[in-house]
Amino acid sequence: MVKFNMQKLKKDKVVGYVLLIVGLILVVLAIHWAYSAFTSGSSPLSIFRWENQSVSISQGDNNPPQHLNIPGDQISKTVNFGLFLSLVTFLAWAGGLIANLGVKMIRDIRVEVKR
Repeated sequence: MVKFNMQKLKKDKVVGYVLLIVGLILVVLAIHWAYSAFTSGSSPLSIFRWENQSVSISQGDNNPPQHLNIPGDQISKTVNFGLFLSLVTFLAWAGGLIANLGVKMIRDIRVEVKR
């Protein structure tokens, strides 16, 4: 017969529950931050700051080129929001992995030997 060390088993379960709770907290925080960013209308973080951009568009040899001006604050908001969503997605993914590891540690391991 195989003897199990009950103290090690209890420690594994405690660590498993802690990992499950930490993982779920990360997932819930990521969902909350993403929801807040979508509903508030403000930029969640401001890392990049772009200046106004001007793009020349030529329409042939005889026509003068047209200039398209893009406001820098719109570019900054778009890039910062994309970065924020990438960060939130990463946090939710990492939280899911941590919670999955916790569930695996909590589960009982049953081995059946057929003869």
